[in-house]
Amino acid sequence: MLVRIPAARVAQDFLCHVQTLPWPARSPELSPIQHVWDQLKRQMPLCHSVHDLEVAVQDLWVHLPQDNIRRLINTMLDRVAACIAAGGDPTRS
Repeated sequence: MLVRIPAARVAQDFLCHVQTLPWPARSPELSPIQHVWDQLKRQMPLCHSVHDLEVAVQDLWVHLPQDNIRRLINTMLDRVAACIAAGGDPTRS
């Protein structure tokens, strides 16, 4: 008999072996990868197959300007301060 484990449980079991930081749940602006995915999403071409999507994401990822990554890193302290000031709620960052 096949028993399915909910995805959240699988993720939690995996993460128990990884050191994570306590991010406020309502503050996605503290996760630089969310900003990167947003940049990629805005540049994503129309894809007609899973293969096309995979190729497009890989191409965009490889050509993501490093200046964008540096800007996200360099603004992290300001985003943390804004999050603290907002009491963990979303900010305008």
